[in-house]
Amino acid sequence: MLTLKSFTIQSLLEQSVHSHADNPSISFVGKPPLTYAKLDEKIEALQKELILSGIGKQDKVAILGENSPQWVIAYLAVTMMGAVSVPILPGFPESDIHHIIRDAHVKGIFISQKQRPFIDEIRQSPLQLVLFLDDLSIFQVKSNSNDPLSKFLKKPISHDLKKKQMKIPVPEPKDLAAIIYTSGTTGNSKGVMLTHENIVSDVINAIQRFPIVPADRFLSILPLSHTFESTGGMLCPLSVGAQIVYMQGLPTPQKLLESMMASHPTSVLTVPLVMDKIYRKRILPQIQSSPILSKIYAIPSLRKVLHKAAGRKLIKSLGGHLRFFMFGGAALHEDVEIFLRDAGIKYSTGYGMTETSPILTINPIEKVKLGSCGKPIPEIEIKIHEPDPETGIGEIIVKGPNVMQGYYKNPEATKNTFLNPEWLRTGDLGYFDDEGYLFIKGRSKNVLVGPSGENIYPENIEHLLCKYPIVQEVIVYQDKGTLVAKVYPNYDYADEMLMGKGQTPGNKNANIAAMLEDVRLDVNTKLIAFSRLARIIEHTDPFEKTPTNKVKRYLYIPES
Repeated sequence: MLTLKSFTIQSLLEQSVHSHADNPSISFVGKPPLTYAKLDEKIEALQKELILSGIGKQDKVAILGENSPQWVIAYLAVTMMGAVSVPILPGFPESDIHHIIRDAHVKGIFISQKQRPFIDEIRQSPLQLVLFLDDLSIFQVKSNSNDPLSKFLKKPISHDLKKKQMKIPVPEPKDLAAIIYTSGTTGNSKGVMLTHENIVSDVINAIQRFPIVPADRFLSILPLSHTFESTGGMLCPLSVGAQIVYMQGLPTPQKLLESMMASHPTSVLTVPLVMDKIYRKRILPQIQSSPILSKIYAIPSLRKVLHKAAGRKLIKSLGGHLRFFMFGGAALHEDVEIFLRDAGIKYSTGYGMTETSPILTINPIEKVKLGSCGKPIPEIEIKIHEPDPETGIGEIIVKGPNVMQGYYKNPEATKNTFLNPEWLRTGDLGYFDDEGYLFIKGRSKNVLVGPSGENIYPENIEHLLCKYPIVQEVIVYQDKGTLVAKVYPNYDYADEMLMGKGQTPGNKNANIAAMLEDVRLDVNTKLIAFSRLARIIEHTDPFEKTPTNKVKRYLYIPES
């Protein structure tokens, strides 16, 4: 366990700089990394720039940009001097970005040139400072002007940084470190307030179950503006002196594979969707294209042999040095877990939420239990509130040092989220098994009621549907008393299956509808009567999602 002077991000990095000064810390793929000592120098220089530009303790500073070493330096510089970081997810609509800047009363913003158009036209903003992540140039802004912001971004300012005796504020554990605006599946964006103690306690407790070492090299592929990546993928590695490598440009599948081969990562944090795509688009098609392999695949003992061979090829294509995957943000599909287990690829799953900094549970990497999200990390208490007497399923409630202070300027939402001053209501349903592993059954708001009052968990049906290669994305909901699945098909797979069968533009829709109907009939044989699907509807575009790739269900479910 780490020994810190105080539970602050400043103390966390200070310990790493002291113990691992010459270790590589952060870099772009293929670029020379900064050592921890050099990283510390850059952070201090930027802090001096911020102080001379008028940023003080507990001032709000937003960060809007793609993953990069500069993003990390900006976040650490802000939080380690006692100011408050306000990470904004690239991809948020312009109106949401403007709302966050005004709502949080953001005094300064780090922004990439790519994201600049999203703030150029903001008026009546509290911004006094704009810093471009690309080169860390600084522009002063006239506060609360009715003119568009772009009018002021013409001539950068510079400071004399030779004042070596400049005093840099030191944060306290109870100081606010970050306000993170979530974009939830219910459409309500709220600012989650996390203190240094919240975040650092989560880091310290997580790495007790998270087998990372100074020699590890992480490839970062999830947005740093989300807590899963900023805590698990940034602060956890930095706390032990490990290295983090960032990709330049969009993380397309081809770019990801190229980056893996170039950086040879030992560890990757990701959402299940990434491995799901690898399994369904690279592993399964190779097996299903051969009639002989398809027959062999149906025999469990021989399936394991095929998985083992596929796993060796996969590890090689991912750089050859991968020790483990860490999955969070959603559940892994059972068939993907079976592949990873059979293939001998080490992995772990976890559960958490922005409001808990975010990590709550981690599956022991040497003893992962299929379908579960693991056991609570140290110092975290998790209970099942009002469990069903028969199933043991109830709402998951938590308390611990990582639980947020509340929602920024939203006391009503804060009150509704806490069962009492200590216990946070997660809104998730689940149960514990006899060995203390937590299993998630879905969101309490998503539970449907069957014809005789039975509870139906749509996420369970969605997981079954996603095992069919024609199903790429799906939501299940109730419409006029019947269960309906809305499916975004895998059109590549459909084209391959229909190739050479006289497909024309006129009959393509009918053919896909027939394939989806076959899926409905087959999946209903695996479901209890009250949870069977009456219809599957084709949805021709990908569903809009949250930062953790959860579908924004409220956008697609018809009002009852």
